[in-house]
Amino acid sequence: MKFNYKYLLAVIPILITGGVIYYLSDIVTYILMAWVISMIGAPVVVFLRRFVGKNIAALFTLSLFVLGFMLLVWIFIPPLVNQIENLSKVDYNKVVTALEEPIRDWEKWLINKKLMIASDTIEQSVNHQVIDTSRPLSHVIALDSMVSGWDSLSGQPIKIIINLDNNFSDATSELNKTNDKNEGFFEILKKNMSTYLNPQKIQQMFGESLSAFGNVMVGVFSIFFIGFFFLREQGLFDNILTAMVPTGYEQQTKQAVDETSKLLIRYFVGILLQVTIVTFIVGSSLTILGVKNALLIGFFAGIMNVIPYIGPIIAAGVGVMITLSSNMELSFYDEMVPLLTKVITVFIITRLIDDIILQPNIFSKSVKAHPLEIFIIVLVGAKVGGILGMVLAIPFYTAFRVIGKVFLSEFKVIQKLTRNM
Repeated sequence: MKFNYKYLLAVIPILITGGVIYYLSDIVTYILMAWVISMIGAPVVVFLRRFVGKNIAALFTLSLFVLGFMLLVWIFIPPLVNQIENLSKVDYNKVVTALEEPIRDWEKWLINKKLMIASDTIEQSVNHQVIDTSRPLSHVIALDSMVSGWDSLSGQPIKIIINLDNNFSDATSELNKTNDKNEGFFEILKKNMSTYLNPQKIQQMFGESLSAFGNVMVGVFSIFFIGFFFLREQGLFDNILTAMVPTGYEQQTKQAVDETSKLLIRYFVGILLQVTIVTFIVGSSLTILGVKNALLIGFFAGIMNVIPYIGPIIAAGVGVMITLSSNMELSFYDEMVPLLTKVITVFIITRLIDDIILQPNIFSKSVKAHPLEIFIIVLVGAKVGGILGMVLAIPFYTAFRVIGKVFLSEFKVIQKLTRNM
């Protein structure tokens, strides 16, 4: 089969674009997010252009996004700061003490099921070990000595000096390892909680979060600034892309951008709807059930639901931790367990609603892809870019399918991937 050079010409701009994205990833991210804002706000701008000029229409539409962002900050940041302050004041020794009874019960259950060895059994086995006296103990105590004897010339005895090394690092480390093995599950948990969950580290994490928040604000300003021009000048993003492709492919590029825009608009609108519904269900349900910080937990659940598959699990874990830290005065079995059961039940019901109703309509129908196809793409995204790769996997795959349909439709694999588009 004769090689067609148009395939090479179609691949070259893709490779160039990939190199630019890799080298200028931050700036490209701002441009792409501004493009998403322009896609979502395009219907509003078109409607307003009937009554006002393009500058006012774009500014008003962008103001809606800014107000929405400020509303989210106003709702989310104060409870988050309050929760961090509460966590920094928690005495985690009291937390461990409060959890001592259920942890002991859990440890006993594991021992009864032979899933864990009792600490006293380990201690007895250690105490009954036969010490091998043939092994030298020089690795435990360092001896610096002279050979005993008499000086044959002077007839005077030779003094023997023995220095005992007070730094028993090797022996201490060996003993610590033995003690760590003998410690029960409760002691290990208490040590780890006091090490990793102390107020100083939480305050340090909060300071780092504030620094990251400053960087986020710079990014948000850049996105809104670029988005204003994309809203004001419809087609500006298309012109940027067509300027990067070889002559003769401008029309195909515009077609690819238009089709990608239509699919991604439906996808991102669906994501916003999904976040809103999940936030409302979790927040309102927990409020009715009398759970503290219900709005904070609900909003976090909605945001984390953007991460496919593992996002709801992370949100449920954080919700349980927030509930635990906010109700340390409660009796564990009588009050805490029923409260945690309510929180977990709300997350399970929300997950079922999301799986049965929301996701089939958002992911499958909006991007016109098979659920198994989406699952594999999300796994690939997780392998390549972690959690961020999982979030961006579907939009990037959608753009890839559209580009393949427009430029590489002769290939059988592309025909199979784009048969429903």
